[in-house]
Parts: sequence; C-alpha cells; structure tokens
Amino acid sequence: MKNYDCIIIYESIYKGNTKKIAEAMAHTIGCKIATAKEALNIDLSQYKTIGLGSGVYFGSHHPAIFAIVERMENSQQDTFIFSTRGNPMHGKYHKPIKEALLNKSKRIIGEFTVKGYDGTGPFLIFGGGNCGRPNEKDIEKAVKFIRTKLPKYCVTDYYKLIKNHLPVKDGTVNTYRYNHNNNSIIIKGDIVSINQNICIGCGKCTTVCPMNVIDIQSDKAIPLRELDCTLCSLCAINCKERAIYIHYSWKDAINVAKRHSGRNSL
Repeated sequence: MKNYDCIIIYESIYKGNTKKIAEAMAHTIGCKIATAKEALNIDLSQYKTIGLGSGVYFGSHHPAIFAIVERMENSQQDTFIFSTRGNPMHGKYHKPIKEALLNKSKRIIGEFTVKGYDGTGPFLIFGGGNCGRPNEKDIEKAVKFIRTKLPKYCVTDYYKLIKNHLPVKDGTVNTYRYNHNNNSIIIKGDIVSINQNICIGCGKCTTVCPMNVIDIQSDKAIPLRELDCTLCSLCAINCKERAIYIHYSWKDAINVAKRHSGRNSL
C-alpha cells in the first residue's frame, strides 16, 4: 500500500509543529516524507505530486523550502502547500511560495494552514501563543484536507462502512466482513480495527504498543486485548501499510481512565 507517486517535504525547526502535520498527511496517503535537507538528494522529477510545508517565518515559508523549489525542474507537476503559523489569520503567507512554484510551471492543487505554538517575542510573557497547537483537531483537519485533495491514494476505513457493530468484550475479537468489488474485506477488532487484507504481519504495531494490545497470529496482526488500548494511536501511526484504524467515542475514552485507574505503571 506504499504510494510511490507522492512525496511530502517539510522544514520544522522550532517545536515540531509542521512535522506533526506532515507526518499525518504522509501516513494518510502512504507516501514518502523527507526534510528539506534530505530532499536535496532526491530526484523530485520522479514524483507526480509534491507537498511542501514549513512554519511561517517573517511572513513566508522557511528558506530551505524555497531552495527545494529552486532546484525543481521547469515541468508540470501537482503540488500542494501547507504551513503552521503563529498569527491567527492566514493572510498572504503562502503567496511567495505559490509564485515560486508557478514560475516552475507547477500546478497547485491545494493549500492548508493551521495555528502552531509560538514562543517568540511578546508571546513569551504569557507562556507562548497558540499553546498546544497543532492539536488533535488540527491533525484531523490536515487528514481531511489530504483525503479531499488526493483521494485515490487513501486507504478506505471499511470498519466505518459496516452497519452493525458487536459489543467489545475481553478475550474475544470481533470479525467483520465487507464486500467490495466482489472482494471480501476482513476486519478484526472494533476500537483497534485491523484490515486483514492489507496487514503483512510485520509486527511493528506489537513493538510500539505500550499496552501489548496486539499479537501476531498466522502472519496477521490481531487486537486480542483492545479494551486495554489507551487510544495513543501509535500502532496506526507506525503501520506503513495503513492497515490499522482507531475508533472510539467519548464513552470509550472515559472507560480508558476507569479501566486503568488502579495501575501504578505499564
């Protein structure tokens, strides 16, 4: 499920604000992600779509992003722009990079920007501006943006298409089947849902999960203890095949606290 047609290039030198957005976008479409420095050694002409983003510094993208654009060939490619900013308003921060891309004959298919934590200048007096940003909602907006602009590269969350969900119980894993184009898609789990058709059983999810929710059985990842899940999403984030999705309601989130209230450590 790796996408070899796209690459996302970012520069994130301050608090990792833009890196969070870039990683969420890259995971959503399964594409390569690179820092601006890494991208200097990559042949960008091989990609159909290129995403470029950074924090906003003095009203524009970071110079390293402009350096990448300068090295691009003068040819038609789809591009999209993203940024994190301290200012509450978007303004014309994207204008310089847009002009640079258009001068290289690039097609701009979309722009995305969110607030990012700002600990510079007068904001330091108040502990920083936009504290906690980008937050979970910002990440969700970034994912929605990339799904809208590049839907052909996105993996479908088939669990959401299943109408009747079973109760989640200790010691059992619910199995669902969804018919798509005469193919039976098998999904195991509810809170931690794993698409068995695209899971390759690499075991990365079992390594990163702090609660040992997932086991590997018959070369597939199975969420055997999903009620122990703390909803950290590390398994989904680290799944290169994008086979794992986390689903929860406010009630599930509260149950996490109740279930683990007596724990003293992992």
